[in-house]
Amino acid sequence: MISFLNSGILLLSSAIIIPILIYLFAKKKPRKVIFSSIRFIKESQQKQKRKINLKNLLLLLIRILIILFTILAIARPAIKTDFLEEGDAHPKTAIAMIIDNSYSMNYLVDTQTDLEKAKQIAHQINEMISENDNTVLLTFNNNWNELHAGISIGKLSAKLIDEITISPQILALEDVLQEAEQKLKETHLPNKEIYLITDMQKYELNTKLEFPTFFIPTSSVEDKNNISCQNASIKHEIVNRSMQKQIEIELVNNSKYPQQDVIYELFIDGNTVSQKATDLLPGQKKRLSLPLEIENPGWHWGYASVKNERLIFDNRSYFSFYLEPNPIVAIISDVETIPVALESILEIYTEIVSIITNENINYESLQKFENIIIYKKQGLSAKMISIFRKLKDNKRKILFIADENLSKDQQDFVSEFFNCKFRKFNSKSNNIDQINKFHPTTKMMKDMNNIEIRDFWEVKSSSNILLRSKDFPIAVEHQNSILWLFDIKSIQSHFLLDPVFPVFAYNCLQFTSEHVNNSFTLGDKIPLNSPDLTLPDGAMITTKKSYHFPITTGIYVNDNSMIAVNLDYTESEFSRWEELNIKNLKFLNDDWENNILQSRYGFELWKYLLLAAILLLIIEMLIIKKEEHTRD
Repeated sequence: MISFLNSGILLLSSAIIIPILIYLFAKKKPRKVIFSSIRFIKESQQKQKRKINLKNLLLLLIRILIILFTILAIARPAIKTDFLEEGDAHPKTAIAMIIDNSYSMNYLVDTQTDLEKAKQIAHQINEMISENDNTVLLTFNNNWNELHAGISIGKLSAKLIDEITISPQILALEDVLQEAEQKLKETHLPNKEIYLITDMQKYELNTKLEFPTFFIPTSSVEDKNNISCQNASIKHEIVNRSMQKQIEIELVNNSKYPQQDVIYELFIDGNTVSQKATDLLPGQKKRLSLPLEIENPGWHWGYASVKNERLIFDNRSYFSFYLEPNPIVAIISDVETIPVALESILEIYTEIVSIITNENINYESLQKFENIIIYKKQGLSAKMISIFRKLKDNKRKILFIADENLSKDQQDFVSEFFNCKFRKFNSKSNNIDQINKFHPTTKMMKDMNNIEIRDFWEVKSSSNILLRSKDFPIAVEHQNSILWLFDIKSIQSHFLLDPVFPVFAYNCLQFTSEHVNNSFTLGDKIPLNSPDLTLPDGAMITTKKSYHFPITTGIYVNDNSMIAVNLDYTESEFSRWEELNIKNLKFLNDDWENNILQSRYGFELWKYLLLAAILLLIIEMLIIKKEEHTRD
């Protein structure tokens, strides 16, 4: 079987008509010579004519073959036949080997993890590679690829294969395959193959594959017995007008089998403080709470964990929080008496509240307050607006509470501060029909579809909506400041009387405090307040950037703040690949060794065709020179 690497060049083979046209329309006419007797001349002419015709036809054929062989050489034909597959030899091949090092590869199968099995397969493939092959080794980790994914001649480094470790943050499969294809294009070898050694965890794949790509499984396991611990966070619960603190976690049974006596524990500030056991149904996600008995002010950190030996990488969920038993709260207002609904929450939140009714404040004096609340401040002077803008520019957070008599100055200030546009005050009754399940202030709250609310401002806003009623937001968040659009003194609003309101209000106070609880997921951008950042392993780095992209889970420290970073847990639930109808993609089994290095192209013929064209050109020149010599 013959294939062409540059098949488009074959269109130029039509150029062979050029010497034919020249032959047909550019024949030389013999000179006329007058003799008295032409019988012998005619006989001589016939012989010479036959000789010339044979020579011209030979030259024509040579010229056609020169053009044809040259074009074929440029088209780079390669031949593949059965005899090429015999023995251990294989055509020169550019090989991209990808080892899946995502955290699902940490799963223990028998006595080895999937990653350990993947390395064994990689070494087996490496033994099959010849000194004529070009090779490149890739993983799912971008930083690793930037350091080590260079083109090699011959076998890969066995040491490099052994040094590959699990990566908690990975590239998308499509990106890894595209990088592999780009590396192979740099080799200029006709035969190119890609091998992905993987546990067959299913990823999104909607891409065209240019080269033969083989998925080689590390095991045949279809159902993995895995339990993960997720979403550990501090939860505040109001009981008998006092605040109780708990760490809330989620245990997820990512298998089809029930799990009994699952042990989970809480680790805080270097000590194990609680340990319990529970049962999990197949596929169950159970939310559990662990008591938190800490009163020391300052930053605290820890993690919740579950005991599961099969896949230990997702057994921990980290958290951090700042504890201030009595945060100092400033209420900037024109009134000295605050509404009962707000006062009752503040009594639970803190014992230190300062109501500032005069203009004798400045930016520096506000720095001592943990929370800043603006309520019923009708006349906003230029000085006050300047202070608020400076607070915003310096990323200080504000809780702004609207009321029915919001002045035009306040409306303009709020519109600028929260990116919204006021319409009118609504005194009619509506139900809260949407809650933001992803925001820290509302994600732990119950659904509120049956809670009635009235007396709120109708606004249009592109900010982050926390609560909504019909087409209008009830509360929004913008750049970590929060705006309540409902009148907190309205005695007809059922929302203010419902038990969900104190939880929402307390969460808003926590969120807008100076020390916010920081929790991120791998891949998120962590904002930095100082150039020095301590990594989870204790190492310290200094950066000129105002942000950092974490590459590992754990607790980071920046400017005395503790930041928890966790997995995204997408690989905790195992879903195995099914056969995909994608060109050049093939899923292999235990017989994978018989399917690789069987390249679609065989040995290239272009060198031989080019040599034949050169030889024919020499023959043509010799024939023409001989003719000129005879004529002379």
